[in-house]
This record gives sequence, structure tokens and C-alpha cells, in this order.
Amino acid sequence: MINFEWSFPNFEVANDNTVKTIHWRYTATDGDYSASMYGSCAGSEGMDFDEMTQDHAIMCVTENQSVEDMQSNLSAQIEKQKNPETTSRTKEW
Repeated sequence: MINFEWSFPNFEVANDNTVKTIHWRYTATDGDYSASMYGSCAGSEGMDFDEMTQDHAIMCVTENQSVEDMQSNLSAQIEKQKNPETTSRTKEW
């Protein structure tokens, strides 16, 4: 079973305490396998850093990206890790 998790490692905040940019990461894990995507989005107009919740941050990301598409992408990455199409090999000559 794949678990998905949001993290928000950094926020760019103006002097008036409004959030200008939210930096995000979305990670999928399935046992020993993991994949992640990351990016940034502009904060909502007038979003106060102290009042912002994780739900606000997630909404910022999902306004422009489908969670279903993100999960599908990450699941495919994990599947390729489990069943690679190619492998790296060497020869001892």
C-alpha cells in the first residue's frame, strides 16, 4: 500500500507577514520504495503566515494540479522501481 504525505519545508514571507511563496513536497512510500515531487506556488492574496494552516498550503498546490494525477505519477515511479525496465550491469574484462 502506498502512503502519500505532504511537507512544506519553506515559506517566503513579506515584511507584512503575508505569504508570497509556498515551497512544497509530495512524497509516496511503499515499504522500501519512495518517490517524490516538489515545487512552489504563490500564496493566496493577503494570506497571513501566522493564520495559515496545512490545508491552506495544500489548497494552494492543488488549485493548479490534480492530487489524483500526482498520486498516479508517484505510483508509476514506485512501480518502475519495483519492476525496472532496464538494469545497470558491468563486465570484468
